[in-house]
Order: sequence, then C-alpha cells, then structure tokens
Amino acid sequence: MTNSAKETVIKKYCKYVVHMRQQYHYDPKRLGLVFGAGTSKGLGFPNWNELVDRISSSPEMSNAIISDKKDPIKNAQKLFQYYKNNFMEKCSAEDMQYNRAEMKIRGNWQKIVHQALYENIPSEIEKTVGEQHYLRSFLPIIREIPMTINYNFDDTIQRLLAQTRTESEKEKTRGYTTVWNSNVYMYPKNRVIYHPNGFLPYNIHEHPSEQLVFLEDSFADQLIDSLNGNYHVLSNYFSQNTCLFIGLSLSDPTLKHNLRVNAMHLPGQFHYYIHYLNDGTSMASDEEFSIKDSNFEVYNLITLFLHEDEIRALAELITMDDLEFKELLENEGLHENYKYYLVGSVAVGKTTALSNFRSLATQDEWLETMPEDMAKDPSKVDDDNINLIDKWIADQVAKKNYRLLNCSPGIHIIDRAPLDAFAFTPLTKDAWIDKARLLKSAISPGRANRKLCSAHVILLTGDPFVMASRAIANQRDTDSQKLKKQQDLLLHTYTKAGDGSGEGVTILDTKNKTKSQVAKEIARIIYLDKYIPAPLNDWLENFASGAFGPPNITV
Repeated sequence: MTNSAKETVIKKYCKYVVHMRQQYHYDPKRLGLVFGAGTSKGLGFPNWNELVDRISSSPEMSNAIISDKKDPIKNAQKLFQYYKNNFMEKCSAEDMQYNRAEMKIRGNWQKIVHQALYENIPSEIEKTVGEQHYLRSFLPIIREIPMTINYNFDDTIQRLLAQTRTESEKEKTRGYTTVWNSNVYMYPKNRVIYHPNGFLPYNIHEHPSEQLVFLEDSFADQLIDSLNGNYHVLSNYFSQNTCLFIGLSLSDPTLKHNLRVNAMHLPGQFHYYIHYLNDGTSMASDEEFSIKDSNFEVYNLITLFLHEDEIRALAELITMDDLEFKELLENEGLHENYKYYLVGSVAVGKTTALSNFRSLATQDEWLETMPEDMAKDPSKVDDDNINLIDKWIADQVAKKNYRLLNCSPGIHIIDRAPLDAFAFTPLTKDAWIDKARLLKSAISPGRANRKLCSAHVILLTGDPFVMASRAIANQRDTDSQKLKKQQDLLLHTYTKAGDGSGEGVTILDTKNKTKSQVAKEIARIIYLDKYIPAPLNDWLENFASGAFGPPNITV
C-alpha cells in the first residue's frame, strides 16, 4: 500500500481517525467493529438475491417458483416453505416422533444454504482473502478488541485469525471464540466474534448455529426480541463502544432499530459508517451531504466515503505507531488533539450536556470539591473569602490547563473554560487586570513558560428565568437578573476579546430545546463543523495588559 491512500483518508477524515485511535488505545478498548454483507461480497460470497437464486437452483428446489420482484426475504421464505412441505409429505411415521422431522428440516436446510453460500469459495483461506484485501488490515484490531460483530453467516474472519496465529499461539489457542447467542459474557475478553444473524462455518460440522436469521419470520422474531429488550448484546455494544460499520447497507431492520433506539436514548453517542465507493468512482457533493446528514440525524452515524484501498488505509492508520502517526499529521499540518470547552452561565445545562458524551474524553468543571462559599451570591461573601475563592479557581484552571497541554491525542470536551472567571469579576478595569495576572501566575509559575491551551469554545446560552429555577433546585443562591448578567459577560468575554471576531467560538442557544436536542447540536459542532481553536492565551494577555476589559469601560 502506498502512502497516497493514507494521506487521502487522513486529510479528509483526520478528526475521525484521531477519535478511533483514541478509542482503540483505551484500556479496556472502546473501539468496536461491525461487518456486513459488503465485506463478504468482496470475497466472492453471494449477496442476498444471489444466495436465494442459488438456493432455488439446488436439486431440492427443482419445482420451486420464486417472485420476479427480487425480494430476497420473501423469496427465501417461499423456498423454505416449499422444501418443508415437500419433506413433510414424504417423511415417515418415525420422523414424526420426538420432533425428528423438524430437526431434519432444519439440518437439511442448513446444508442447502451452506452449499449455496460457499459455492466457488476456495478451501484455502489465502485464496479467498488476498493479501491486499482490507479485511486482513483489520485483523490486528480484531485481535485486540473484546468483541467483533459480524452480520454474515460465514467464518472467514475466524479462519483468518486461525491462519495468522504465531507459532506460540498455535500451541495454546485457536485464535478466536464464536458466539451467536446472548451468552457472550461467558467468553474470553478478546477475539470474540458475535454473529447476531447466525453462523454457518466452511466446515459445516464445526457447530453451526441452530438458527439462521434469513427468513422473514426470523427477522420478525428478532425485531420483536429487540423491542422487548432481549437483544441486549447489540444495544450494550453500541452504547459502550465507538463502532466502525463496514460493508453494511443499513437494510437490516433489527440493526436500524437498535441504532435508532441508541440514537434516541444516547444523543451524544456516535459511530462511524463506511459508505463504499467503487474504484474510480466518486459521489456528487450534494448527494454525499444528503447521505451524511441523514445518517447523522437518524442513526447517530458519521459517514465516511471510501474506496477499497482507503478502507484498508483506515485500518492501518488506526493501528499505526504513535510516532509515525504524529509525523504523518505534522507533515500534513493536521491536529492530533481536538479540544472543546463547554461554556455557559450557572444552570444553563453544561454538566448535563457533557454527560451525554461518553465516547469522548471528558473533564469535569472542577478537579476538587469546590469551596462552600462558591454556591453563594458573591455580594454575600466577604472580601477575604472572595480572595481565597479566586486563588482556588486560579489553581484549578492551572491544573486543568496542564492536563490539557499534556493530554493524549483524541477529542476532549471540558466543562468550563478558564476565561469564565471574568464573568464573576467586578466590572472595573483594574479588577479584570488583577484577575488576568492571577490566572497567568498560576498557569505559569516560577520559571515555567506555559500558556493557556487553545481550544474551540461552545458557549451555551439560555433563558435566565428557566436557569434561575434550575439553580434553585441545585442549591445555588442566584436569580434571573444575576444569571443574565453572567451570560452577557460570558458573551462579551468570548466574542469581543482580541479583534472582536469571536474566532473559535460557537454560540448555541438552548432556549426551548430538550436535553437531547442540545446534545445533538453539540455533537454536530464537534463532529461535523470545522475545528477552529480559539486563541485563549492571546485573549488572556489582552486582559492582563489592559488592552481589553469589561463592558462599558474605556481603555
């Protein structure tokens, strides 16, 4: 593989690759893989229509008639019923005892589907999966993550894992565990391959699943199980991991249902979906935008439009050595960290919004328990305690800033930004200068030369009357007038500093929006908008020098 495919992917999807690497490097790992029919199709396996056509051509189906409408689920159901009826007409009295007929029908149907599925598939796995196929590039990830979801029946991934074991591994393990029921938690922590639609291995004697979710009634039963909460494995997997969907068309009703339910219940939990592009083809920008926006809104999916060599490049970028990856980003002038401050007045909903983003690295408002007097109206706190609070806040800002300057690569979302302190500072030029210098001395003490970490600022605004009601419930001593003042000061601080452009600041009005809607809009800013970090250190310097101050102050 040349570097051109990697460079193409990293230029277009840098933020997403960085996030997937972040999830992959967690312990335990939080990156999930979900494979669909497109993966097997590229290896010579039939798609649904082709599989049904092959089944209909088998000797057992000589007189079966299927629809010309190319509805593979309905056609498969017709073929199964045809075979079942034929068998029942010819079975013996002995077969009718102890449910033997049903067991024979199930076993023979598996053989028919197996023959159609593996027709023309070589027995040697290296012939089935060439060295350049992207599936091989995902093997290092599959080996390291706890579980991989495979919606296909075939055992290609398992055979690849077995073939590529080291000599030492061959003495101890087959290299994987296959599961198709909900008892996944009984199995080892890594290399579990879960087949929600059933499993039909190349060697049919290697314990295939009792059922293949291939027929219309099987899909219906599966969907009912999902609606009843019995399909908890997939739901839990999607809620606990950032998943990469490969080779899926979003036509599986159960998959769509699970994704939609997770999107509704976890509005800040997003996954990545590869929209496959044939080699040499591209997609019009308006069509690409339509697909991307629809998947984002309905299923919480971030869509990546990739050719086959770019899919392989993505896998290699995820597992690339840290220094090599950092060098690649530097060569392209790209970020390895995406940091977002969540800003807003008391009770605007920052902490609630932050709690929705379990797949991002989050940092709380404070690293330590805040002083009791901070919950009080500042006018009711004496000067000595105000000074102690200011010093405590400066120390907290410094500690959070140091962590951000040295954080691992990824997407980070932080409750409160350092310049929030000016919304709680008296409206005099001298007071703002003193506050700025206090923050600077805490951020860079002694001989240190640390600066305030740049980050994109998401500023939440809301209705002061609604926020005042929330504040009362949260034991905060304030009112709507004071909250409006805080909000106005935050807007002044983050949109008027520097050249007044508000560079790197996005204002999000939360009025009349549900918690889920607010989380979804924050997600859109983080995942879909261009990352522009605000020059917070430059603004702090302006405050410290007196070049910028509180509103209605002449400098």
